[in-house]
Amino acid sequence: MKLNFILLDSALELVPKEILNDPSVIKNAERRGKKPQDTILDISLHYHAMRKLKDWQKRGRPDIVHMAMIMILSEKEILGDFYIHTYDSRIIKVEKDMNPPKNYNRFIGLMEQLLKFGQIPPNSSRPLMKILNVKLSDIVKKYKPVLLSEDGSKIDPMHLCNENFLLGIGAFQHGDFSEEVKGIFTEQYSISKRALETQQVVCRILSSCNYLLGWP
Repeated sequence: MKLNFILLDSALELVPKEILNDPSVIKNAERRGKKPQDTILDISLHYHAMRKLKDWQKRGRPDIVHMAMIMILSEKEILGDFYIHTYDSRIIKVEKDMNPPKNYNRFIGLMEQLLKFGQIPPNSSRPLMKILNVKLSDIVKKYKPVLLSEDGSKIDPMHLCNENFLLGIGAFQHGDFSEEVKGIFTEQYSISKRALETQQVVCRILSSCNYLLGWP
C-alpha cells in the first residue's frame, strides 16, 4: 500500500510584485543579500505589507508546508506520489528521495531556489523537486481525488489508506479552499470532530495506515 498526498492552496510563494517596494520586504531581502522578488512571502516578516494583498490571511505561511513535508517524507516506506499545489496554482512534484531541511531558514532558502529556478538542484537531470507545467486538473486524472475538510463526511482515517486515492490536504492557515480545488476535489471527508492543523491531519492518516499495516 502506498499513500499519495497533495498539499492544496499551499501558502508558499515568492513576494508578489504588489508589495516588492514595501520597507519590510526590502529590509529582509537586504539582510539576506537577495533581491526582494527572490524571497519567500512570510507573514511573520511581511504582516503589514501583506494586508494590502487579496486573501492575505491565507498566504505567507511556508512553515505549514515545511512541517507537513517533514512528516510526509519521513514515511518513505508507504509514500507513493507527493505534490504541492500552491496558492498561485503551481504544481510541484516532490520525489521520495527528498529530505527537507529540519532547519526552517535552510528550508526557506531551498524553496526560494525552487520557485526561482523551477527545480532543485537547479541544473540536475534528476531533480528532487520540480515545478511541473501542468494544471491541478491534469494531476488528479490518474487518481481518485479525496479532499480532507472539516466540512466533509466523517470517516475513520483507516478508510483513507488506499493507493488509488490522492489525499488533498490544505496547507494554509485561514479561509476556505479555492474554487479550483473545490471544483476538482468534490469528494470530501473529515477525520475529526474539530478543526485540525495541516500537520495533525497528516499525522493521523500516516499513523492510521501504519497501524493498519501492523507496523510499529
